[in-house]
Amino acid sequence: MSRQLDLFPAEEEYAHIMQSILVTASVIFISTSIDDLVLLMLFQAQAGKKSERLSILGGQFVGIGILVIISLFGAYFATRLLQGWAIGLLGLLPLFLGIKSLVSKDGEEASQKNREKSLLATVSAVTIASGADNLGIYIPWFTLLERGDLYLALGVFALMILLFFALSALLAGLPQVRLLLTRFSSVLVPVVFIFLGLSILSEQGTFKALLQAF
Repeated sequence: MSRQLDLFPAEEEYAHIMQSILVTASVIFISTSIDDLVLLMLFQAQAGKKSERLSILGGQFVGIGILVIISLFGAYFATRLLQGWAIGLLGLLPLFLGIKSLVSKDGEEASQKNREKSLLATVSAVTIASGADNLGIYIPWFTLLERGDLYLALGVFALMILLFFALSALLAGLPQVRLLLTRFSSVLVPVVFIFLGLSILSEQGTFKALLQAF
């Protein structure tokens, strides 16, 4: 009986870790892909057939998948070339991106010139081309995850891609919502990036190491 009771704290801790990963993965995906949601709504508004909508979905999976693979390679080499607090320096990437987004007032406009290409290739290309933020967030965060945690995070990403696809289809014909979302993303994205960057720096003990150095 006592042995069973001793297991509860470990189980509760594991459940807490899983819940934390689920929430963090969701927040990271939303914060790095909210601009893609606007682009997806534009693509959805132009798609008239089911096959075209499936091409949009496929393009998102391909684009995000390539960004994830690049990030995994980056995280793999980072964890072997860097140790301890030095890994936390990667938190400067999302911190920089957040501050840059906060002070920048120039929005990026989606290019409409590759109409001759398939929707799948176009959506993939747009997703990858606008993926600098994704890489800056994914790489430092992936360095903190164990293999099982990483699988869980990737599962959340896959579900979020489906959610964004469905949401973009729903909002495609609502210009008022599109305008509101665009304004909201200019505040949400930098705040989340800055918070994540500071969290990585703190969790890896980088702040403490830098203070001790001085």
